[in-house]
Amino acid sequence: MPTTVVVGASRGIGYQFIQTIAAAQGNTVIATARNVVNLENKVRADKIPNTHVVQADLTSADAMKAAAKATSSLVNGQIDHLIINGAFLSSTGGMNPTDFADKPELFLEELKKSDEANIAGPLFAINAFLPLLRAGKEKRVTYISSGVADVPETIETRITNSVPYSASKAGGNIIITKFAAELQDEGFTFLSIAPGAVATETLMDTSNLTDKEKAKMQVMFGRMMQKYPEWKGPISPEESVKRILSVVKNSKAEQSGQFLSYWGNTTQWL
Repeated sequence: MPTTVVVGASRGIGYQFIQTIAAAQGNTVIATARNVVNLENKVRADKIPNTHVVQADLTSADAMKAAAKATSSLVNGQIDHLIINGAFLSSTGGMNPTDFADKPELFLEELKKSDEANIAGPLFAINAFLPLLRAGKEKRVTYISSGVADVPETIETRITNSVPYSASKAGGNIIITKFAAELQDEGFTFLSIAPGAVATETLMDTSNLTDKEKAKMQVMFGRMMQKYPEWKGPISPEESVKRILSVVKNSKAEQSGQFLSYWGNTTQWL
């Protein structure tokens, strides 16, 4: 019976991972969240089978170790797949690098929060769950990254905003690559995968953006549509998760450490 741990499962594609994986016959899911009660209530209300909820905070190594210990008692000390979805998305997403010229303290504050969740977080999570992964059969780790962390895509579509988030996601990617390099001889497959533009509450809510920042976003989306003329806009969490899991399933051991799009390549990010 395959067992998957989803770190950061309370909403968006994290919650969709629970629904999709648990629905597959025989799969067991361990879902982590900072607020256990809220997630347990959602899982119960939606009648999601084969799912256990465990408390965890991605920014705390001790919390992740405690989550792994609690998980071990539920799954006989082994898991097959660790999905790291939790992340910090800075409220300065509408700002370009030069917008921080007179706001260095704001940049440092947002960068620190981003790095704690998006760089240190995956390292904490992997180290905590590594003994359980070593005991499992599939030995897969998937880090949910973002297309805004890709260098060629940033240049081609001139993605100038989301500076702390982009930088920290790029940092998270290299953490995954470092683990892949270190554990290459143990049969692990580590992947960073960008989920595409997904119609979650976080992406669709622009209430915290100024009119100037909204205008910048529209310009950026316009450039994206020039590169991807067939793009119809953000996809559903269900479609994103379906594609991500397909990439994971079809990945080869020699791809361990790579950063891929939800199409399974390094060129098509939407």
